[in-house]
Amino acid sequence: MLILGAYDRHDASAAVFEDYRLKAAVALERLTRIKGDGYRFPDEAVDECLSIAGATRRDVDVVCLPRTKYEPRYFHKKLVDLIGLGGLRSHELVREMAFWGTADPLTLFDGARWLADHGFRPDARIHFYNHHKAHALAALFHMQSDDAVAWTADGYGDRVYYSLYRLKDGQLTAPIGGEAESLRRGRAQKRESAMGRLYHDATEALGFRPMRHEGKVLGLAAFGQPVFFDELRAFYRVTPDGRIEATASRRTIRDAIRRIAKQGPRDAVAASVQGVLESVMLEAMDRIVGRDKPKGLGVAGGVFSNVKLNQRLAERFPFEEVFVYPAMTDCGEPAGGVLDFLLVRDGLPRWLGERYSLSDVYFGRDYDAVADEAFRGAGATAVATGDVATAVAGLVADGKIVGTYLGRMEYGPRALGARTILASATDRRINDWMNKRLDRTEFMPFAPVVRADRAAEPFLLGANMRYSARFMTITCDVAKAWQERIPAVVHVDGTARPQLVEREQNPVYHDILTAYEKQTGLPVLINTSFNAHEEPIINAPGECVKALKDGRVDYVATKQAVWSFAPTA
Repeated sequence: MLILGAYDRHDASAAVFEDYRLKAAVALERLTRIKGDGYRFPDEAVDECLSIAGATRRDVDVVCLPRTKYEPRYFHKKLVDLIGLGGLRSHELVREMAFWGTADPLTLFDGARWLADHGFRPDARIHFYNHHKAHALAALFHMQSDDAVAWTADGYGDRVYYSLYRLKDGQLTAPIGGEAESLRRGRAQKRESAMGRLYHDATEALGFRPMRHEGKVLGLAAFGQPVFFDELRAFYRVTPDGRIEATASRRTIRDAIRRIAKQGPRDAVAASVQGVLESVMLEAMDRIVGRDKPKGLGVAGGVFSNVKLNQRLAERFPFEEVFVYPAMTDCGEPAGGVLDFLLVRDGLPRWLGERYSLSDVYFGRDYDAVADEAFRGAGATAVATGDVATAVAGLVADGKIVGTYLGRMEYGPRALGARTILASATDRRINDWMNKRLDRTEFMPFAPVVRADRAAEPFLLGANMRYSARFMTITCDVAKAWQERIPAVVHVDGTARPQLVEREQNPVYHDILTAYEKQTGLPVLINTSFNAHEEPIINAPGECVKALKDGRVDYVATKQAVWSFAPTA
């Protein structure tokens, strides 16, 4: 059975499964080249995923959709006539479900018309998924634990901001933020209670772009003191069951953030906001863990893009397994939506039996067959062929910047070797000049990449953190003896966000690290995403060729060759 998942808000994306196996997953932004592109049906991403899977829309058996905003013509005519949707550009499906007291969206939604308009077979099935449940299931499906909680938190989704799903004794329940809360007529959760909203407002007040630059606030926080912590922390309380509630209106909280942002300094504001996020979330998890002591924790949702929070959770609580879903933002919704359909179709015992750990998230298109010809056709020179790994290691050791263009593009916000820029981590000054070269303004250091078998010496990663570290979704402390050896990847607070690599994931990438250590004695390199400021990570060969021509990198490594536009002697 071919199953398509789609998401149509910010970070719009698509994913295609063949039953339980994810075949392709791509964010719309990678195709349109518009950062965070969305707020429409992701046609390009849908067709790209289907093409990768060797299919078309006519081959799709099930389409999994979010309960977001749709045009009035997709609501049944009697409903439109009754509530006057005709004058509106769109209306939120989950809101109408709550208003009409129905758990079945197809009593309100004209599925046949939607399928016809979007080129799918008339006998295809539509499955509508719950936003936070999709986040939770995406994390749970790729965990090993049968005694776990999946915790989600973001700025908004299906009328709630948090959810908690509990897997125990072969049962899956939702103590917080489940379907009953999404469909309650009166809001079960208030917007002002959302930590995602707190960070959103702080990002905006500090002059950054919300829903894009929250990472800059996180990086800035380590430079400051949380002098405004007490004032902001007083706006939140945690109930005995782990719910987060605001003690003031959103306007009051937002006005306070704007006021202290004007008082500054900026790093103190960022440190205070980060401190509140960690304090509130850790208190909530303390209540959750204290209730029945789950052994595993899976997290997803935009709040868990905050890698420092993820570290605090892993270190504070005795979880045997902590898994941050690699596509933790809303670009992960399509995969979670398909997993929700499979759970409904097959039941929990079968669903649990199909789970597997992720070794990688290379789910975009593989351009290996045409990449070298694209460089050759553009006039680039192959400066090395054959042993690419040794050549790249030598270039990086010589201070050069090398982009990797290896196989299928990554799913999610992190560059993990397929579309990565590699550089030496030995000079702290590289952060300034390389960011300038890439037109970036970053407060975080670059992230390190290291072979999994060499990670224990430089990075203080607990056993429960190593799985997430495959996908660069968690920070850890850096051993003191290593902080001056690899300063370019160590933050001011002594932490780093490492990627751990096994050879089976990406042989060339792994072999570059091996060759670099043989040449320099160091097992760690910089890994930063292969893109310029405010651009999505590169996807197609032409984008890679342009980046090399524009001097974003000195060389690009494919599986077959190392390419350059520099004149040869």
